[in-house]
Amino acid sequence: MKLLNSHIGKRILIFIITCAQSFCWAIPANDELTLKDAGRSIENKIELYISTTEYQKIQNTDGNKISLRQPALIINGDSISSKDIHTRGKSTLLFRRKSFSFNLESKMTFHHGDRTESMKKFNAVSLSMDKSYIRNRLAFELMEEIQLFELFYSYCELRINDKSEGIYLIVERPQDWAIKKKNSPLIIRRGYNHNIDKIKTGEKIDKSEVKNYKNYYNQIYKSLNKYEGQELYEVLSRWLDMEMYMKWLAFNFFVRNGDYTDEVNFCIDPVEDKFKIIPWDYDDIFAAAPHEGMDAKKKNIGDKFIFSSEDKLDQKIANDPYLYDKYLTQLNKMLTQLSASTLKKIFENTYADLYPYYSNEEIIGMSQYDQYKNVNINILQKDINILFNQLIMSRISLLDYLKNLLEK
Repeated sequence: MKLLNSHIGKRILIFIITCAQSFCWAIPANDELTLKDAGRSIENKIELYISTTEYQKIQNTDGNKISLRQPALIINGDSISSKDIHTRGKSTLLFRRKSFSFNLESKMTFHHGDRTESMKKFNAVSLSMDKSYIRNRLAFELMEEIQLFELFYSYCELRINDKSEGIYLIVERPQDWAIKKKNSPLIIRRGYNHNIDKIKTGEKIDKSEVKNYKNYYNQIYKSLNKYEGQELYEVLSRWLDMEMYMKWLAFNFFVRNGDYTDEVNFCIDPVEDKFKIIPWDYDDIFAAAPHEGMDAKKKNIGDKFIFSSEDKLDQKIANDPYLYDKYLTQLNKMLTQLSASTLKKIFENTYADLYPYYSNEEIIGMSQYDQYKNVNINILQKDINILFNQLIMSRISLLDYLKNLLEK
């Protein structure tokens, strides 16, 4: 499958982005969302009791991280002791509602529909920059559907000193999932310019193995200037699950993820002895432009169907004809997996999960402190319908274009 850098390709990309900004679509009646109270309840509640001084520090939006001293903690009605609770994040630390990292003395059980998960360590994400509190939740279930994401997640109410702090998202930590559940010896958080931002290892791995796996990671980027075409693809596949990585790129293009270069973890699959990925942080989807801006993207990769061009590996995939053909195959596969009925189910699930939180005035009132401020059920319905329509029409356009391409 060969993509010509044609006017047709350019027009379809402009069409998708323009339509996404104008919201002037009509979709088939059977694909319209049914947004209703599905009878769900608030599934998880975390209650913290701390000193007045600590509470004031948390509310202060100075961006400093804070570790709580001897807090009293109740999770889903059960008292539990903690080893460590501290605020976490980067930009979100500047908001009144802070995200937290929890490390408990013993495991506690959390619920998400029919699924339960017992965890000692987890993150409680404030969603302060997640418009309507739906974007991370939507992205996680969409990626579950295409086998890109397995971490546990669920909405939660956090209360501090008997006052609601609003809607949170409980998320399993990537390093815990990789190392403890999948027996991965090592996980790397990729930073900008493909630097290793963070590295976590299993308890039994020695320094020589860590050095070896870091070399695996570095070989990915060293290979980009040594090889081309099929040979490059085969070399990269020695170090990285390329189909998975390309599907992740395709997903980011589909949902227009504005910032993802440094929001991915590379973990070693102990069976295949190569890196697989764990995506992270999806509050910046449905963006008008990537983090680097449209001008920089066009300079780096032209009008290719990849949303961001910040990373050297992504640039190579876009600009190498053989790799780009492989990428388009994954884009087509991803769009086929995310059928209209699947998208509809996931959007309706998200709304049903959020409904009991929006119905509680004390909880939803805390949105006044967040980036988008003062949301309500009508704003939620409008936002979720707009985003659903965007994906439906984008999917139709892309599949039609890819079908014509495959027939050439």
